[in-house]
Amino acid sequence: MRVAAGFLTTIGWAAYLGGALVMELVWRPLQRDLPPGQTGVLCQRMGRRYRWVALFALGVAGASWIAARLAGNAPVSVAPWQVVLAGASWAALASLVLAMGALVHPLSHLRSRAGASSEERAAARARRLRAMRLMNAMLRVELCIALLATALVAWPAPSTPLITGGVR
Repeated sequence: MRVAAGFLTTIGWAAYLGGALVMELVWRPLQRDLPPGQTGVLCQRMGRRYRWVALFALGVAGASWIAARLAGNAPVSVAPWQVVLAGASWAALASLVLAMGALVHPLSHLRSRAGASSEERAAARARRLRAMRLMNAMLRVELCIALLATALVAWPAPSTPLITGGVR
């Protein structure tokens, strides 16, 4: 159980964190050089896909971590405060991904109606730009929380062995 839980937690977290890093370090710089129309379509498609991959990866990591904790077979020994902070970080990340995917991301792709006046088009464009700025801020907060959570769990608890079990 311990090895399987550790493997699933690691794979889930690696997929999630890797996706967040790719979105920030690869996709964000790339989109600066694309025409706005292509950027909009690609952002829409990537955002939809990333939402499901991120939620699935977070779900696998969280479920396997909880299952190991409940079974008393945690793969890595951490202090109780680390467990609480890791759980809070996981909940914050899942909430951010859900909020971005269900609320903010769709707002950044709203279009004006066909017969809209120039004022209505300008207002719609301003709403899209606000949504994009909010999405950028949320993505950076998400990445910071994910990196801090990784460091938090990777840091060994004082006076405990890094790997539980084994020879002492």
